[in-house]
Formats: sequence, structure tokens, C-alpha cells
Amino acid sequence: MRILLLDDVEPNLLALKQALSQSRQKFVYACGLNAGVSALAQDKFNIVICAEQVEKNSGSSILTMVAKKFPAMVRILILTNSAQTSTPKSSAHYSFCAPLDHNNIIETISQLASNHQAITKDVIVNTIANIKVLPSPPKVYMQLNEVLKAANTDSHKIADIIQQDPALTAKVLQFSNNTFATRGKPMLSISDAITKMGIETLCCIVMTAELFAYQPKIKGFSIVNAQMHALATAKLAASLVSPALKQDTMIAGLLHDIGKVVLYELNEKSTALFFKHQQQTDNKLALENKIFASDHCHVGGYLLHTWGFSYDIIAATILHHSPEKLLAKSFGIAQAVYLANTLLHQQAPEANFIKHYNLSASLPKLTQRATKMA
Repeated sequence: MRILLLDDVEPNLLALKQALSQSRQKFVYACGLNAGVSALAQDKFNIVICAEQVEKNSGSSILTMVAKKFPAMVRILILTNSAQTSTPKSSAHYSFCAPLDHNNIIETISQLASNHQAITKDVIVNTIANIKVLPSPPKVYMQLNEVLKAANTDSHKIADIIQQDPALTAKVLQFSNNTFATRGKPMLSISDAITKMGIETLCCIVMTAELFAYQPKIKGFSIVNAQMHALATAKLAASLVSPALKQDTMIAGLLHDIGKVVLYELNEKSTALFFKHQQQTDNKLALENKIFASDHCHVGGYLLHTWGFSYDIIAATILHHSPEKLLAKSFGIAQAVYLANTLLHQQAPEANFIKHYNLSASLPKLTQRATKMA
């Protein structure tokens, strides 16, 4: 992985530069915007790490420009001024705040390397580039996610943001009542939904409503069924992790199959061929790769990369059919999404996965829950 470290003309990231040198990372250090632009023009980078402020430009705005010009690059924002941690960060895959943990930054870079390489192959990048109409990133959700990070967030602010879009408000309430049905009166307002479900769950419903506002006409593919499976996966997966991971796990569950919407719109004849033969094989990923030269896991992972989601969520999208690649880490977001997705498809999880994470005793109850939700 080749890194561009973009600092201000009055350097703030010299300590990070030293840490990168000691870790033997391949990087170029640029001081000032002109130096950064020159470096990008002369060399190819996989990652850009940008200071919070570079001359008169915010790091977030610089990363937004980088995303448009170099969409395959990983974008990391360094917030060195604790008084400005509310800076918008939707353009960054990761943001790190002062005091900086240099080892954590370097470890994060090392861990995302394999997944980044897997989703930025030419065939995948070109697949996304050749789609005339793509699903739009969930903008309201991303706005809500930033508001949630503020210390003075309250339910009224959340409701006000959602209610700016009446169509989205109606869709959110429809999803909420259909999917999180409760005894008594239905949810009639965003405030009701917040009270009954909580802000974090509601934000995930907002994302679902935004994503599935995109209604492609793909013969043989039910967007409604895909939506319900995504919601069920999100709910079941979130129940398997610690409270600190629940929100990101719900997001990953909602997004894990987003690549199907893209892949199946690539070529009508190829899609028809895929649906014709998919019932004759247990390995649908192999069939996707044979027909489309890629699969929905990697296409979805790259789409989420272009939207700026963290690689913890991207990894869950890439690996939700690859349990053997999940064993290297402790049970978390990606493992929960794989298990939930597998059980909801009424399939048996890989034996090594069950053994590795000591799930034998809990598997029967999880299977029963998944059967009820499917």
C-alpha cells in the first residue's frame, strides 16, 4: 500500500510521519496543497492521509475532491484540534482524533490492505464505472450519523432532519411499523419511532428507506424480498454482537447484498443467464464470477468504498460468503453478518466457523430465530 501523507504548511503530522517511517510503510510526505496535488499527479497512491486543515482548505473538502478524482483511494482524516472534532467527515473512510494513537493508525492501514486490493481490481472498478445509474448513497443517514456523534444530540434534532423529506418520513414509518411491529398503537410520527425503537435503530431504518427508494427493474430479482432479507440480516446480526458494535453491525447487515443491485443491472442477457442457472448450483458466487467476471460481494464492497463507509463494514460485505477468511479475527461485525445471512437462507454454517467461535450450543436457538424471521 502506497500512502500520501498530506500535512499543512505549518506541520501537524510530523510525529505520524516518523511513525510511518519506523513501520517501513511506503509513503510520500507533502506539505501544503500544491505539494499534495503535485504528488498525486506524479505517482499512484492507495491511501491518502490528510490533516484537518491544509492552508485555507478543510481536510474533509480535500478528501471529497480526492474521492471524485481518485475514487479507489482509501481516505483518512486526521483531527488534531479537539475543539473541531465536529468537522464533517463523510468523505473519509476513517477519522482519527487527537491525541493520536499512531500504532492504531498503522494497524488500521495494515488490516484494510487485503480487502482494499480485492475490491479495487480493474474489473470491479470498471463494472461500477459502466453502470449508467447507481444507487445513491444514503445522504440523510450520513447526516444523522454525524449528528449522533455530537455531544448535544437529542431526539428533536433527529426528527427534524428526517422530517425535512416527507416522502422519506412516510417510508421510514412504513418500514418501522412493518418490520418492528409492537403491540398497541402504530407509530404515527418519527418521535413515536424514536421512543419505541431508539435513535440508532431508527437511523438504520432511514438508511434502508433511502437505499430502497432506488427501484431497478431487474427481471427475476425482487427488490422487496432483498429489502426484507437485508432488514432481517441486520436485526439478527446485531443481536449477536456487543452493544458497542450493534449500530455498525446493523448497517453492515442492511448493506451486505447491495452489490446485487449493481451487478444484475450490468447486462440484461448475463443476468437472465445467471437466474436461469442459479438453481442448479450451490455456489452462486462462482456462477456470478463466471458470468459477470465479478461477484456481488466485491462489487458491493467497492460501491461502499466510493460512498465512504469504513472498512469494518466493507469487510462484512466482501466476506459474508467467505467464512474461512473470517477465522483470523475475534467474533465481530463480519462474523455476525455471515452467520445471520447463512441462517436466514436456511443453510448450515461452515463447521470450522462454528467450532472456532464455539457456537455449537447456541446454534439450535439461533437457527429457530432465523427460521421465524426468514
